[in-house]
Amino acid sequence: MYFFLFLALIIAILLVLFAVQNPVYVTVSFFSWQIDGSLVFILVTVFAAGLITGILMSMPSILRKSFAVRDHKRKIKQLEKHMIEGSPVTSEGPEKQESDSHTAQ
Repeated sequence: MYFFLFLALIIAILLVLFAVQNPVYVTVSFFSWQIDGSLVFILVTVFAAGLITGILMSMPSILRKSFAVRDHKRKIKQLEKHMIEGSPVTSEGPEKQESDSHTAQ
């Protein structure tokens, strides 16, 4: 935790030093748009846009893994319950055994 705070402080100090040493205004042209601003503002804006884009692009993978972990935890709890009860667990899993036991009665 402190490492990340220290790293953020170092990056902020470097950004301030860069801003002080480069008080240049630049024009960025993109198709028919033109944006005038300080070099630091343009760089920070582009960096933030790239960071947000990267996070949004990785969200489907993160969510998919999160759902898989949740499903695995649920399956582990079911298996632990069956072990405590002493009922055998087959390769079909506890769900199949429960449905078989209900149909047999």
